[in-house]
Amino acid sequence: MGSVSYWQSEAGATAASPLRERITADVVIVGAGITGVALALWLARAGLRPVVLEARETAAGASGRNGGFLLGGTAEAYATARERYGAERARRIWAYSAGNNAQAVELAGELRERGVTTGFARNGSLRIALAEAELEEIRRSVALLVEDGWKAELLDRAALPERLRATYLGASYHPLDAEIQPARFVRGITALAAEAGALFYDHSPVTAIVEDADGVQVTTPEGAVIAATLALATNAWLGESGALLDAGWLARVIAPTRGQMLTTTPVTNVGFPCPCYADEGYQYWRQLPDGRLAVGGWRNHAVAREVGLDETPNETVQPHLERFVRETLGLPDARIEHRWAGIMAFSADGLPLVGKLPDHERIYLAGGYSGHGNAYAISAARVLTALIQGEAHPDADLFDPARFAPNDQV
Repeated sequence: MGSVSYWQSEAGATAASPLRERITADVVIVGAGITGVALALWLARAGLRPVVLEARETAAGASGRNGGFLLGGTAEAYATARERYGAERARRIWAYSAGNNAQAVELAGELRERGVTTGFARNGSLRIALAEAELEEIRRSVALLVEDGWKAELLDRAALPERLRATYLGASYHPLDAEIQPARFVRGITALAAEAGALFYDHSPVTAIVEDADGVQVTTPEGAVIAATLALATNAWLGESGALLDAGWLARVIAPTRGQMLTTTPVTNVGFPCPCYADEGYQYWRQLPDGRLAVGGWRNHAVAREVGLDETPNETVQPHLERFVRETLGLPDARIEHRWAGIMAFSADGLPLVGKLPDHERIYLAGGYSGHGNAYAISAARVLTALIQGEAHPDADLFDPARFAPNDQV
């Protein structure tokens, strides 16, 4: 079962063929989402020969199904992140994501110069309070962000877009945040990586992985790649990847979780100048340049049902999205054009896993982005690029998978 996102439909099909031979590479990357294609780009530009294997098509998973938000920091508000991870680590995480978004800006600019449309726009974002406790959390977060040198502004209810004022209480504005058409953005990076020498194979699911002292062999239904190093960029499918490597513990620390979305046909007089997210991130929406509304979230109304790898939208969550459009926004006649779901990967501590796979010398991984992948993935690919080349990286410790020992009971 599954679905196709508006972004994937609008971007069209990809052209890569399946792997049908036995080939060699410096690095074999499993997964052609934003992490995998960014890693291929950085490795190829560093002079290595990467090969990317994708079970479906480029941007088939969450990278082509998300809301297209490029946000800073963690999924939770900054005040909560400081309490959960400590002030210094929270600052480092925010800086990590700020660096990620700066690289995204550069890539979008490079693609724009080549005539590639990615839907990139930097209009900031609004983090909106649904309840008084959330508004207080936002107030504290803005003060702490400014204290730590980040740009943020507190907005009262009167400053919200008019259609939100009856339901929401206030917000914080983050001017450096941005938005993209996620499928087009990932495919644009893929084109840059291919130009630099990376090879991509779609419809090439991995059936076996063998690691020895000399390297790794990754087998697909019709071919195989022999490489010095393997990088797993499978995010919500990291548990399944781990099952091929005697690393079943990954399934205990990564929880695949469905997120649902819809788009409307173009509407007018709504007035959303930037991406919005509310109710601790459980609600999110944006208006596209042509007037369409893209609305997602509300999975907190069906937490248990939304666990798993099924990409099918369902009647438990979709009515909440539709009710937001028709009742909260006051658009009873808006027509729903597209519905879909994507699978996020929530880690046991809410932070990604980026680095060497414990107990494996030649295997690296990046994933577990906990619904915030666009804020981490490009920087994660930078970290892996350094580690794969035997180099140090100042953020290599930040999301080290070794914090989850293989025998941990999480």
